[in-house]
Amino acid sequence: MTNQTQKTCQLLLTRGPLKSLRDLQYRLGVDREKLVTLARAFNKSYLPFDQVAERKPHARKFKASKVRRIDNPCESLKAVQDRILDRLLRPVTLPHFLFGGVRTRSIGSHAREHCNAKTVVKMDIRSYYPSITNRHVFYVWKDVLLCSPRLARLLTKLTTFHGHLPQGAPTSPAIANIFLASIYSPILQSCAEKGITATAWVDDLIFSGDNARAVMEEVRHTLAAKGLRVSPKKTRILNAQKVKVITGARLGENGLRARKETLREIRAGIHNLRCGRFTPLGKERDIEKLRGKIAFVGFLCSADAIPFAAALDRLEQIMKKQRSRCRLTQDLPFPPQR
Repeated sequence: MTNQTQKTCQLLLTRGPLKSLRDLQYRLGVDREKLVTLARAFNKSYLPFDQVAERKPHARKFKASKVRRIDNPCESLKAVQDRILDRLLRPVTLPHFLFGGVRTRSIGSHAREHCNAKTVVKMDIRSYYPSITNRHVFYVWKDVLLCSPRLARLLTKLTTFHGHLPQGAPTSPAIANIFLASIYSPILQSCAEKGITATAWVDDLIFSGDNARAVMEEVRHTLAAKGLRVSPKKTRILNAQKVKVITGARLGENGLRARKETLREIRAGIHNLRCGRFTPLGKERDIEKLRGKIAFVGFLCSADAIPFAAALDRLEQIMKKQRSRCRLTQDLPFPPQR
């Protein structure tokens, strides 16, 4: 077994396993009665709502907005979940192949793992959070993090909703990462034997190398054994002739680049501003959003962002001059009537 595989089995609470409610109260800084009360009413402590993805205003093609169900924990439960995340889950050292939801790892560092690869395989876990059940979460607390059964049950209630991992809870990404790490050893072992680089960004599983296809069946088998399924519609095999985009970053010949669609949207946004066409959000908000997109492009490749940033700066200067002229015109006294 490789060192990378062995690390997936060593996910422990940094200050030792939790064995008593008193110890949990001390580590979280939350009264035990509050913890027990929230755990008893855990299914009633959520305010679910539907979130509609924001439409891209300058995209060439119109795409129907996706609707995502957000379970949305109430303020008191969310505050406790924040403590669980900061004091119990975040200090756990995760293996190198996990990137999503890890503070010190980014979209850029994730995509760079697969630069210069001839073949990239992208797989997606279908309905990831709903598929991680309260049994899986109990397994994480009890068998992976070695909490006592009583505390594992309590922590499971505090971090699940209607029998699954809740969407919108601060603890969900960390628990999902730990669960995936605990079952990923067979996949990592197979990748090590075949010379394949494996990474994961939440539910996106990426494999690169000349033999990347050879690990696909092992992935399906390993996930199915734990009740998880791969989405066939989102499975992609990208060979040398295809554009390779990983979590929004395009693998270029000399490093990372932004997606061509993103560059097109920025170019269209600047053109629309120049022509006086604004989205319902307003001119200031449009400029702010373009600044954010340009910053993301610069994070991946500074050379791509420089001309966009310069063009937007020039446009803002022109707009400021136009505003100042309008103010001067408005301040002039009316000419005397004859």
